[in-house]
Amino acid sequence: MKQGRKLPAGRVNNIDRKAVEAWTMRVAGFTWEEISQRVGYANRHNTIRAVRDYFGELPQIDREELRGIARARGEWLWRHAAEDVEKRRPGAVRAAVAALQRQAALDGLDVPQAHVLVTPTEAEYQMLVARILGASGIEAPTEPDVLELPGLESTLDQRGSANPSS
Repeated sequence: MKQGRKLPAGRVNNIDRKAVEAWTMRVAGFTWEEISQRVGYANRHNTIRAVRDYFGELPQIDREELRGIARARGEWLWRHAAEDVEKRRPGAVRAAVAALQRQAALDGLDVPQAHVLVTPTEAEYQMLVARILGASGIEAPTEPDVLELPGLESTLDQRGSANPSS
C-alpha cells in the first residue's frame, strides 16, 4: 500500500487515525457500513473517501495476505464448530462441514478433476479388440453373413407380418 500524505513524525491527526482504523477494520472483515458506524463517518461513501484520501488510492489487499486472513478465520470457525459438535448443539455438524468445505476450497482441494473422454476410431477399436482377444487366447467371433432367402418377401406379403408363426 502506498501512502498518499506524509505527516511529520509523531503527528497523526484524528482524521488520519480514523482512516487507518477504517482500513484496519476493512481488512479484518467489516463492511464499509459497519466501519462507518463504529469509526464515526456519516456513511460508507465518506469512509471510502477518507481511506482513499489517506492512502492515495483505495488499497487492495495482497492475495496471500487475504488467504492468510481467511485461513485464520476458518481455523477459528472450525474450533468453535468442533466444540459445538461435541456439545451436540443443533446445526453444529452442518456448520463444521461448511467450515471444512470453505477451507478445502481455499486450499484448492476442491478443484474439479479433469476427465478426458477419448472416443477411438473404428480402426483403433478393432486393434484394441484384437489385442484383448489375443492376450486372453479367445478366438474372435465371426459375424455370419446375412443371407437372402428367396420367396421370403412374398410369404410376408401374404401373411402381413414378419413373424412366420402368426
